[in-house]
Amino acid sequence: MAVAGEITVRERIQFASGDFFVGGGASLLSVLYLIFLTDVVKLAPGLAGTAVLVAKLWDAVNDPLTGSISDRVRTRWGRRRPFIFVGALLLVPVMALFWLPDPPPASQVGLAVWAALTYIAYNTVQTVVSVPYSSLSTEVSADFDQRNKVNVLRLLFSTVASAGTTLLAARLFEDYRHGRLELGELYLVIVLGFGGVFALIMLGVALFTRERVPAPARVEPFTLAGFLAPLRLSPYRRLLGMYLCQALAFDVITATVMYYTLYVVTGVSSQVLLGIFIAVNVLAFPVVNVLVGRVDKHRIYRTLLPIAVAMVFVVALFPRGANPVLLYAATVVMAVGFVGAQLMSWVMFPDVLDAAELATGQRNAGGFTGLMTFIRGLATALTIQLVALVLQLTGYRAPVGTEVVAQPEAVQWGIRLTLLVAVAVLLSLGWWIARRYPLTLARCRAMQDELAARRGGAPASVG
Repeated sequence: MAVAGEITVRERIQFASGDFFVGGGASLLSVLYLIFLTDVVKLAPGLAGTAVLVAKLWDAVNDPLTGSISDRVRTRWGRRRPFIFVGALLLVPVMALFWLPDPPPASQVGLAVWAALTYIAYNTVQTVVSVPYSSLSTEVSADFDQRNKVNVLRLLFSTVASAGTTLLAARLFEDYRHGRLELGELYLVIVLGFGGVFALIMLGVALFTRERVPAPARVEPFTLAGFLAPLRLSPYRRLLGMYLCQALAFDVITATVMYYTLYVVTGVSSQVLLGIFIAVNVLAFPVVNVLVGRVDKHRIYRTLLPIAVAMVFVVALFPRGANPVLLYAATVVMAVGFVGAQLMSWVMFPDVLDAAELATGQRNAGGFTGLMTFIRGLATALTIQLVALVLQLTGYRAPVGTEVVAQPEAVQWGIRLTLLVAVAVLLSLGWWIARRYPLTLARCRAMQDELAARRGGAPASVG
C-alpha cells in the first residue's frame, strides 16, 4: 500500500524520532551490557561473551525472517508498521527480563544460559521493531531530496539519543559503583525509564507515519539464495563493508571505555570521553545536512578517517597519571576524524535500494535491511566476544560488591591493545573500501530520474 502526497514536516520528525530507539537502544547495550554481566551478574568474561555470541546466532534466522515477512505482508496499514507496533508493546516486558540484576540460576553455566536466552528474547523484539523501521526509511518518500532530509534527520535523532543514553548510562553505572545508586533503582531506570521512552516513541512511529513507495506487485517466495541476493549488488557489498568498519570500531570503543577509565587510565571520566564523540556528531550534523546534497557521500565518509586512525594510537597508549585534559583533546581530534564515517552509512542506504530496484525491478528493503542487521549483529557479538576473551585470558578480576579492584598489568595492556589494534585496522579498512564506492551524487540523481520514468512520474531530482 502506498500513500499519495509528499511527506509533511510533522511526519518527517515523527518518523525520524524512531532513531531514539535504534540509536539509544544500541548505545545502552554497547556501554553497559558486558560490564553489567561481568560486574553485576558476576558472570565470567569468557562466558559472558559466549552468551552474547550464541544469542546473536539467532539473528541468522530472526533478521532475514523478519525482513522477508515484512517485504511480503500486505495490510491496510502497510508492510512495516504492524511489526513496529507489536514490537513496541513487547519492549518493556522483555527488557525487564533482560536486565534482571539477580537472575534465578546460581551456577556460572546457568547464568550464561539465562543471559543467552534473555538476549535472544530481546533480540527478537528489537529486530521486529528495527528491521521494518529501517526498511520504512526508504519508503516514506520517493523523492531523493526529501528522503535525504528524512535520513539526515534520523541521524540527528540517533545522535541525540546515543548522547543521552550513553552519558546517562555511564553516569548511572558510576553512581552505582560509588554507592550513590541502589541496584534496584538502576534496574528500574533502565527498564521503565529507557524502555518506556523507547516503546512510546516507536508506538508513535507505527501510528502516525505512512509508506509512499509502491510495494512490488509480484511477491517472491523466501529462499536462502534470495536472502543472500543483495550481496550480488556491488554498491550493497561496499556499503555493508563501510558500515561494519565504522560500527565495529565504535563498538570496541564503547565496550572498552568503562574498563579503560576504571582500570587503565584512572581519573578520567568515561562520560566525558563518550560525550566528546557525541558532541562532535551533533555539531557536525548541520554541515553534513548541507554536504549530502552537494558532495559524494562516500567522500564525506572517508576524507577525515586517517586523522582518527592516527589519534587512536595517542588515546590507547595514553600514560596513566598524565593530565586528563590532554587525553580529552586527543579524543576530540579522533572524533572529528571519525564523524563522517559514523554519520553516512544509513544516509547512503536508500541510494543502494534505488540501484537494486533498477537492477532487479524489486525494492525488497526488508531483505536488504535484514541481511545488513544480521551481519552487523553477528559481527558485534564477535567483537564483544573478543573483548571478553581478552579480559578472561589476561586474568580479569571481578569486583566484590561495588568496589573498584586493581587489575593486573596484563589486563590493562590487553584493554589498551584491543582498543588500538581493532579500531586502527577497522577504520583503515573502511577508508580503503570507500575509495571505490560507485554511487556518486550524479549517479544517485540519475537513478532517481530513471525510477521516476519507470513509475510514470516526473523526474524525481527536478527542483
